[in-house]
Amino acid sequence: MGEELQVIPVSGKHCSMNVYVQGNLEERHGKTVILTVHDVGTNHKSFVRFVNHPSMTDVKQRAIFLHVCVPGQEDNAPDFVGEYPTLDQLGEDLVCVLDKADVRTCIAFGEGAGANVVCRFALAWPNRIMGIILVHCTSTTAGIIEYCKDKIMNIRLEAGVMTQGAWDYLALHKFGSSDKKDKQAYIEELKKTLNPKNLSKYLFSFSKRTDLSTLIGSKLDNMDALLVTGAKAPNLNTVYTTHKSMNKKKTTLLVVDGVSEVMHEAPENLARSLILLCKGCGVLSGVSIPGMERQRTLSRYNSMEEADRPRRFSTTNMPNQATPPVVE
Repeated sequence: MGEELQVIPVSGKHCSMNVYVQGNLEERHGKTVILTVHDVGTNHKSFVRFVNHPSMTDVKQRAIFLHVCVPGQEDNAPDFVGEYPTLDQLGEDLVCVLDKADVRTCIAFGEGAGANVVCRFALAWPNRIMGIILVHCTSTTAGIIEYCKDKIMNIRLEAGVMTQGAWDYLALHKFGSSDKKDKQAYIEELKKTLNPKNLSKYLFSFSKRTDLSTLIGSKLDNMDALLVTGAKAPNLNTVYTTHKSMNKKKTTLLVVDGVSEVMHEAPENLARSLILLCKGCGVLSGVSIPGMERQRTLSRYNSMEEADRPRRFSTTNMPNQATPPVVE
């Protein structure tokens, strides 16, 4: 990815983890700090790629990113030794990241299993978070058990073994019912980069997660939140379930048409909503919203054309274009 990131080792109550800093940490008291937690089957690099997208240029200049790498999920990491932390323990220990970096508050941003961890962080330390961004968040226990009900005893995740059933679940978790070639290529790449034993431990923690749906509705009712998913994402329904549990006056739901992986397939849509969430929290007020100037220009152009000729057609939501955020 080209840039050198500062790596900060953090020791928490339950585990130790590496944090990759994107930005100058010495400027932390004058910039917005955004803490990220990645999904199962990836690591901090997925967020680094998103931050490096052109739509995030202004945000990158005005923010500092603390990319948490869940224990043992770095590329070519050695075998994890000891008892692997639960999602609750990971969430509780994220406060140690802020303390080590000397940061008082942050925007917390997670994807998939990392979004679940961010929810637990917010529940444990609500006074350290200004707002949360949850991509493909699952707040219930439903999902892996349903899919693997006839295989779960054979996966042997607790013993640190990735069987074909576990690999298949990860591919389903990421791609849904899309092309098998994409899934196989993804699995082969995982096997080359991530330690399978460590990956199985994170996946096992995710599979044993507890239900958060009732807690987030009652304990996070005053926190600004952005829920994001793709219309083709395999966990679309679980995101809707999460949204039902949250305070509709403080929560925005963004569903991006035609995509499964929002961060990879529609980064500009996600960047726009991230900026709006941050502005609502009172930060990044000077950051422009990607695409808005172009939309205003097109609007003026269309208005001039419509004055000269009859209206011939109208457009609806196109692929990679977000449906309007739902704010209730």
